[in-house]
Amino acid sequence: MNETYKYKNVQKANDTLNNILEVIVEGTWDWNANSGHVDRSPGWYRMLGYEVAIFLKNVFTWENIIHPDDYDRVMKHFELYINGENDEYCIEYRCKKADGKYIWIIDRGKIVEYNEDGTVARMIGAHQNIHKQKMAQIELVKQNQLLEDGNVSLEHLLKIKADELQKKNQELENKIEEIRLLSNTDSLTGIPNRKKFEEELDNEIARSNRYGHPISLAIFDSDYFKNINDTYGHKTGDKVLQGISHLVKNNIREIDFFARWGGDEFAIIFPDLMLSQAMIAIDKLRTLINQLQVTKDLFITCSFGLTQYRQGDTIEDLFQRADESLYRAKKLGRNRIENIP
Repeated sequence: MNETYKYKNVQKANDTLNNILEVIVEGTWDWNANSGHVDRSPGWYRMLGYEVAIFLKNVFTWENIIHPDDYDRVMKHFELYINGENDEYCIEYRCKKADGKYIWIIDRGKIVEYNEDGTVARMIGAHQNIHKQKMAQIELVKQNQLLEDGNVSLEHLLKIKADELQKKNQELENKIEEIRLLSNTDSLTGIPNRKKFEEELDNEIARSNRYGHPISLAIFDSDYFKNINDTYGHKTGDKVLQGISHLVKNNIREIDFFARWGGDEFAIIFPDLMLSQAMIAIDKLRTLINQLQVTKDLFITCSFGLTQYRQGDTIEDLFQRADESLYRAKKLGRNRIENIP
């Protein structure tokens, strides 16, 4: 009877806590470092305007909504805390909402469990919306600076229309985004270029070192591409590259990263996939490419080289192994996958 009473009390307490998390305005999170699983409260989704539980429950969801200008600062602060070099985890940064706009939040967290080897096992925390306070603070700093510089009187400053300021800021953001996209995109295929790929691979390597996640890297090219250009012309060759790009882009996961490396060579990053899992994903792509018909009598095949990140690898190390795998695939007859672990 006593045990039943205790159980009912515990269950009641759990139900109460869950109900509180349901109605709380701000967003709480719970990270299991051993499994990589992250639980987020409904309030977290509502705060950012997303449908509740629309995202995968992993750290990629969090990292992908951090403003690019804040990302490095946040990651450094996080790493210092989980490595025991900072006493607390508390930082302000911008998060992307469902409508594409960013809001300022303050992120607080605490490690609540450790593994036997001293590494983090579990960490909990909360994101709090501080956008209004932050924007007021930023605006006040701007106004004080203008007054100190003597560029504008207080009377004139108060008459500046908020919508005019917002319009200028939006135009500037649009132009910056346009330039960023152009500098990171391959003009022929519309997918990321080599420059952007190297930046992303750097990020994934840092992420792998941070969380212990595996990474697999694949490079591939079109078999006999020079013969295609010589026989059918360069316009057809361009169609081949565009067709491959479109097909692969639409048949990989959202967290995978696909880019044109140069010429007829492409590269794919598979975050959180072991080599054996990446082999399955690549074989699916190889089969789909075999069915790609560019002209009435022209079908395409590709050869693939695959490897997996080893702790301490540089980008050059990864690509050297992937290149060796690709060379072996070509040597053994093309339209196949070879790998070096």
